[in-house]
Amino acid sequence: MSAKRVVVDTNVVISALTAGGTPQKIIQAWITGEFLAVMSKELKQEINVVLNRSKFFKPDKKRKILLGTLFNQALMVLPQPIDQIVFSDENDHFLLELAVTGQAAYIVSGDHGLLKVRKIRGIEILNPHQFCQKLKIK
Repeated sequence: MSAKRVVVDTNVVISALTAGGTPQKIIQAWITGEFLAVMSKELKQEINVVLNRSKFFKPDKKRKILLGTLFNQALMVLPQPIDQIVFSDENDHFLLELAVTGQAAYIVSGDHGLLKVRKIRGIEILNPHQFCQKLKIK
């Protein structure tokens, strides 16, 4: 059985690198191949921009290597446009385009606006805790 495809939102990656907890478990599961992360140039860029401006994140060699590993283990996709805007924040629309194009089963996010949608086009939107329960990530 092939691994489930998942879009991991920027806020989950940032939380994993700065605070740990459940988001860190998701990153570990990503590294060990418990799911296949779907990534785009835009998402990769957003993660880097947020990390560079984060007051909590002190760039070091170890974290750069970790990010490189995550990006290298992700399925890179060129998202196709979707006209229908479903999220309250239009800046999050690219996540839906990425998930649909990459045939993701889930979007995992801590963003309340995304989480309100719950499911769109067969893609479940879960918070980190729900995602770990669903995939039995410990």
